[in-house]
Amino acid sequence: MSRPLDQMIADAIAAGVLPPSAAVIRHEAHRPWPVVLLTALGAWLAALPLMGIIFLICDDFVSRSRSALYPISLALCGGAIYILRRASLPLFVEQLSIPALLTGAATMSVAFYFDLSTHEASLSVALLAMVLAVLIPRNWLRVLLGAQACTFIIVAMIALYTKDIRDRDHFWIVVHGAVVIWLVTDFVQRQFLRSVFVDRVATGWVLTLIACLALWTGMTFMVGAAIDSAPVGTTAPLSQRLAFFAQCTSAAMILAGAAWLARCWPALRKPWYGLTIAVLTGLAVLMPSLGAILLIFAVFASAGRWRIAAAAAAAAAWATGALYYQLAYPLATKALLLIGAGALFALIAWLAIREGEPVISSAGAAPVSPDSTARRIGIAVTALGVLAIANIGIWQKESLISHGRPILVELAPVDPRSIMQGDYMRLNFKLPQAIAGTGAMETGGERLMVAGKVNENGVAELTRLYDGRPLAPSEITIELTPRHGGYTVVTDAWYFQEGEAKRWEAAKYGEFRVDANGKALLVGMRGAHLEPL
Repeated sequence: MSRPLDQMIADAIAAGVLPPSAAVIRHEAHRPWPVVLLTALGAWLAALPLMGIIFLICDDFVSRSRSALYPISLALCGGAIYILRRASLPLFVEQLSIPALLTGAATMSVAFYFDLSTHEASLSVALLAMVLAVLIPRNWLRVLLGAQACTFIIVAMIALYTKDIRDRDHFWIVVHGAVVIWLVTDFVQRQFLRSVFVDRVATGWVLTLIACLALWTGMTFMVGAAIDSAPVGTTAPLSQRLAFFAQCTSAAMILAGAAWLARCWPALRKPWYGLTIAVLTGLAVLMPSLGAILLIFAVFASAGRWRIAAAAAAAAAWATGALYYQLAYPLATKALLLIGAGALFALIAWLAIREGEPVISSAGAAPVSPDSTARRIGIAVTALGVLAIANIGIWQKESLISHGRPILVELAPVDPRSIMQGDYMRLNFKLPQAIAGTGAMETGGERLMVAGKVNENGVAELTRLYDGRPLAPSEITIELTPRHGGYTVVTDAWYFQEGEAKRWEAAKYGEFRVDANGKALLVGMRGAHLEPL
């Protein structure tokens, strides 16, 4: 049936009835995205034990000859491909075939890394992903395989030039090279191919690029103080030989994306849009991954593909917040930059809203639409809610500082490599041995209460986990906070102004205010003789 239809379309194109780009688009059966997501998660969870079973069964055979991995993986992949290529496939059968496919692909990947160098093995895994994407007519799988191909090509290129994936220079170059490959592919796809296969693979590719660009920027504003930073995302600047080129490239990508959006959306050709681009270009110079992220956003927003555009927008917000950790700039400078950018964006929003308001004619005032009124009320309520929440928190802290019981807790040694990190100091407090060795995972992350005695100088010696029994007259309770897999008293960091590291090196005690319920707040540091620092 499809062959005569293809011939009819070819004849219509030859006769000039249809444009040359006309083609038959065959859609796979629609499945809700939660079903697809659960199927993918189930496949990944099932693939690992299945792979372990295969290695156990074939252990002797594989130990004599690693080449035995190839026929095993080919048999698994071939069977899965045969099933998945069927036109109609029950979901249960698909759930059985996908773990077999993943296990076969993983087994072949292991064989590649056994027999080849890291560079060659990574390229081989990427090629395997592309071959599977061609053979399997499942669009959601093609997205995942496209992401896999992009990931392993990046790994291969990094391995070719350096052994350390944390090398920011090479990582930036390789990821932006992958962005250029995607841009060329996207242009060819739009102008000539119009292939569903290319579109799905490119979607997975570009989602990986968005994640890599966010990873390269490191931790965003205040997140780095709460969790460990990513392996690539550090605060180390680019080398001098690359920094200027990266800044220019990022700015050029911003301008290219802005021009593309203005071409597609004529309504943007306004002065406020030009001011927006100027601010974003300045930020892109400071953060050389921002340009590529916003260029990806522009391409997908102009095509109406808002899910991927939203992912790029989230990555752009992450990269903008990461300016806080650019330690080449003093804290005051970073604060001024972010405040200035925020003020400019507020001005831009005001100009855009003002331009969109109806003009009052001589006949009288233009009516205010219900949508406009509801939007303004929503903005006002949100602003009041934010202010109320912030001020309630401030009031609670001030009350604890004013009325809480002052106590001191002795500091314990901390890793000397991490004592001073820019504008904060790592802290570790002396806790009872039973609690010091307790992981937050063992307790489900719940907050614990510890009891201790307070001497005449106000120094608390924390001795035991509080079990609810009545306290002695000299005892108090303090609530512990789960942090980095363990527990600490309130926080494991003391923040201070840049340039004051010497002042706080003498700290031996943390000064707290504690209320009757064990809620504590760190308010200062004391020296070895209990003197305020």
